[in-house]
Formats: sequence, C-alpha cells, structure tokens
Amino acid sequence: MLPLLIGAGAALAGNLGGAAISGYYADKANEREMEARKKAADRLLQQQQATNSQYNGLIGQISDYYANRGSLGTMNDVNAYKAAIAGYNPEDYAAVDPGFEYTKTAEDFVNPYYAQIIGQTRDQLQHTAAGAGLGRGTGAAMNIAQGVASKSDELYNTAIDQYNKDRSFEYQKYADAIRNNQNRLNALRSANEAKIGMQGNLAQDYYGTQDARQADIMRAQQDRLNSQVGYASAIAGLY
Repeated sequence: MLPLLIGAGAALAGNLGGAAISGYYADKANEREMEARKKAADRLLQQQQATNSQYNGLIGQISDYYANRGSLGTMNDVNAYKAAIAGYNPEDYAAVDPGFEYTKTAEDFVNPYYAQIIGQTRDQLQHTAAGAGLGRGTGAAMNIAQGVASKSDELYNTAIDQYNKDRSFEYQKYADAIRNNQNRLNALRSANEAKIGMQGNLAQDYYGTQDARQADIMRAQQDRLNSQVGYASAIAGLY
C-alpha cells in the first residue's frame, strides 16, 4: 500500500512542479508583453507630443505669415465703405431744373426812336404828296396813313424778330447751363462710384485675408485634434 501512496505522491508533486513552472513562464511572458506594450505606448505618447508641438509651431507660422503679409485693406476701409454706401444718394447727381423764365416782351425790342421814325415817315409822305400836287386831300391822307402803317408794321416785325432771336438765345444759354451742370454731376457721380468701388475692393481684400487666415488656422487645429484622437485611440488599444 505504501509504495502506491509514494508513487501517487511523486506523481502529484511532479504535476504541481510542472504547473508551477508553466505558470512562472506564463507570468514572465505576460510581464514581457506588458512591458512591450508600455514601451510602445510611451513611444506613441512621445510621438503624440512631438506631433502636437509641430502643429503648434505650424499654427504659429500661419499667424506670423498673415501678420507679416497683411492686406491692402484695413478695418478703416471697411468703415469708409459702409459710410460711403450709406451716404450715396443718386438724387444728389441730378441737375435741378428751375424752369425757363423769360420776362421780356416784344415791346422791349421796339425801336426806341419809333415815334421819331414814324413822324419822319409821315412828314416825308406829306412832303411827297405836296410835291405831287395832292395836298391834304383824301387820297393824300390815305397814302400817308398807309405809309405810316407800313412803317409801323416794319418796325414792329423787326421788334418781333429781335424778340424771338433774343428769347431763343436766352433759352439756349439756359439749356446749355443745365446740360453742363448735369455733365459735371455725371462726372462727379462716376468718380464717386469709382471711389466707392475701390473702397469696396479694399474692404473685400481685408475680409478675404481675415477669412483665409482663419480657415488656415482652423484646418491646422482640426488636423491637430484628429492627430490627438488617433494617438489616444492607439495608446488606449495597447492596454
């Protein structure tokens, strides 16, 4: 009986010893694996820190680039553009037409020596009639009256012609003044609109530069965030 117990004990001891040895090597393997994982995680952490530092440097370079590059426009140009638009009124460039006023009449152009001329005409006709032996008869009177009337019509027609010419001349001066003023206002409007356009270009350049700077920085920041998330995920996967 004793030999059987001894044999069984020896077998058990052998099995326990083998298990212990196997466990020992398993623990060692686990330790090596954990150590390897820790080293890998440390390397990834170092790489993450280096990459993050590079992204910070890149963002700084972007800021420096735009700080040195600047833009043609400034915020002052933006404010000037807003003010120019707010103050622009097309009616300011329309010539005011006061309306043509002409106060003279045909009477203003009647020969100032009208009465004297008519008198001389009458005297001349009477003298002619007397020389012709007509005297002061009805025929002579009619001739004198017709002659005086004809001279009066001549003088009045001359006055009307001068009146029309003067009125036409004054109207032309008025029309030319309106046209010249409108041309001046058109030139001012064109110059002002060109100035507003240039101010708009400067304002757009300012905002365009600001937008480009912000977009570049946001892209770099997003890439840095994606990199941090990627590294964190890789490190977490080692544990």
